[in-house]
Amino acid sequence: MPTFRTWLTVRRRIIAPIFVVAFFLVIFFAQAGLFRTLQFFQKPLVASGTWVSNQYHSVFGSCAVKPDEYNRLVSERNQYAIERSEMERLRTENATLTKELGFLQQRQLSAVPASIISRTVSNQTATFLVNVGALNHIVVGSAVIVEDGMFVGKVTRVDQTQSMVTASTDFQLATGVSLLNKTRTIGIAQGTAGNLIELKFIPADEEIHPNDLVITSGLEDHVPSGLIVGVVNTVKPEPEAPFQRAIVEPLSDVRRYNHVVILVPTL
Repeated sequence: MPTFRTWLTVRRRIIAPIFVVAFFLVIFFAQAGLFRTLQFFQKPLVASGTWVSNQYHSVFGSCAVKPDEYNRLVSERNQYAIERSEMERLRTENATLTKELGFLQQRQLSAVPASIISRTVSNQTATFLVNVGALNHIVVGSAVIVEDGMFVGKVTRVDQTQSMVTASTDFQLATGVSLLNKTRTIGIAQGTAGNLIELKFIPADEEIHPNDLVITSGLEDHVPSGLIVGVVNTVKPEPEAPFQRAIVEPLSDVRRYNHVVILVPTL
């Protein structure tokens, strides 16, 4: 009777030649290009297998969750998305309101919070409608700010319950400003293309430089001094002209806010 060791030896003697023959067959098929022929039959088989798999998941996979359970999960997902969006909005508004309140208390200014109802924004025009008006003591020319006293525009039309605000980047709005440089240069800021502001009527002998801070001058009614307008980006001297110009980049973009604060006369 053959032992286990004898059987294992015989098996090795049989398997080894088989592997050798298989190896040479693979080389022969590769050189003869027969694998490309086999791929011709392989592609339909793979496609068929994929179709069967997709059909299985579409028919049997959907049965894993009952229609009522599926609808409940979708409803919970949508509700979660709504609550997450609302929480994020409240968090952002709370942080902004905290900054605005601190600024108003420090400057002892009277103000009315307002929500933006609609906007009209183009390359040279930037206006928005807010939900407060004459009944809230809003007057034409009132300064409009966000956060820590960032000037974003002025009220240009007032109705009983609504007001139109023209942004500082609108080419039709002009604002008296000054620079925080050695001489506190005074000029006029007017909107220009590209959501920027142009500083005009700067005396040619005044020294202005990029990164100089621009603030409201306080020479207009209802617009207190010290509201931040922006920072000088580029200086444009005009040889043989009495004035020079500068391009100012606003430090706040009103398009990113949902509400603003309007400064009103102290009652």
